[in-house]
Amino acid sequence: MVKMDKQDLYKKLVYQNIEDALAELNAEDKGRYYICNCPECNAHEAFIYKNNTNFIQCNRENHCGERMLLQFQEKESLHPEREKIQKTFPSLSDDQKEALTWSMRLFSFAKTGTKSEILDNGYRGLSKENAREHIVDLQNEQVASYFFNKTSSLLGKDYSNNSWMCKRNLVFPLYDENNVLNRVLLRSSIDPTLEPKEIQLIMNPSKETKDFFMEIPEETKTIVFSESLLDALSFREIDPNCGFVALTGASKTRQLQACIKENKGAFTDKHILMAMDDDKAGWKATQKLVATLRTEGLDENISLFRYSDGFIDANEFLQGNRMQFTKRYLQDTKQLQRTKQMHHEMS
Repeated sequence: MVKMDKQDLYKKLVYQNIEDALAELNAEDKGRYYICNCPECNAHEAFIYKNNTNFIQCNRENHCGERMLLQFQEKESLHPEREKIQKTFPSLSDDQKEALTWSMRLFSFAKTGTKSEILDNGYRGLSKENAREHIVDLQNEQVASYFFNKTSSLLGKDYSNNSWMCKRNLVFPLYDENNVLNRVLLRSSIDPTLEPKEIQLIMNPSKETKDFFMEIPEETKTIVFSESLLDALSFREIDPNCGFVALTGASKTRQLQACIKENKGAFTDKHILMAMDDDKAGWKATQKLVATLRTEGLDENISLFRYSDGFIDANEFLQGNRMQFTKRYLQDTKQLQRTKQMHHEMS
C-alpha cells in the first residue's frame, strides 16, 4: 500500500515567493490573514492565513470551497534581489544580506498589497497614488516591532521593544542608483506629536549610503530642488512629470553637489526650481547648490520658488493653500521659461 502524504490531496500552485503569490491573487491585508481572488472560481473570497502561507482556501463553501497548496520556488534558488546583494555587498554577513533582501521585498509588496487608511486618504495633501509610490505604512506598532526585529542585524540594534520607535509606522525608503535600499526615514501617523518628527536609519552599513532622493523622468522639463521628500512630492501633486531632488536634511549637500558635477547632463536644458525651506538653513543650502550649478554652467536655468502667507516649506504651503501653491508653481516655471528665452535671444 502506498502511503499518501495529506498534502498530495490538494491541487498545487507554484510561485517564486509569497510576495508574487499575493500580488497575482490581488491580496488585501486583513490583519491575521489576506483576502484573495480564488484561483479556482476567481471570486474575491479566498483567504491565506499569515501563520500558514502554504494554503489558500475559498470561503464560498457551497459554491467552491476549494483548498489549494501554495509552493514557493525561492527555497530552491536565490531570489534575484538576494543574488544581486550577494555579489555587490560581499562584506555583509548572511543575516544582513537576508535582512536587506527581506526589507526590499516588504517595501515593494506594501505599495500595492496592503491597505493604508492614512496614505489612501490624502496624507499631508498627497494623492493616494503619489503617496503609495514613495511611502510605506507599517500599519501599527506590532508590525513596526516585527520590522525592527527582522532588520536588527543591519541596524546594529534591536528597536523591536522600543515603543517610541515602534510608533514610527511611516517609512520613506531611499534607494541607490542600482535600486538597492540604502536608508529609511521614519515618521509616525500613530502619534504625530513625536519629536523629532523624523528619524533616519542606515539600512546598508557596508557602504557610504546615499542621502538624497532623485527622480528625473525622461520627459521632465522642470527639476525641483527641495529640502525633504514630502516637499518634493508636493510639487508632484501639481506637475506629475516634474523631476525632483530632495535632501534628507538642509545641511546634507555634499553628496548632491558631487552628483551634479558627475551627472551634469541630467540637469542640462532643464528648468531648475530651487525650493528649499524659507529659513536660514534652507537659504544656506540654496547658496551652496546654486554655486555648484553656476560652476557647471547651469545657472541660466535657475529660479527660486516664492513662498507666501507665512509658509516656510512646500508641503505646508500645499496643505495650507493648494490653489495659491499651484498658481505660484505655474508662475515660477513660466517666468523661468521667459527668462531662458530672453537669454537665448540675447546670445
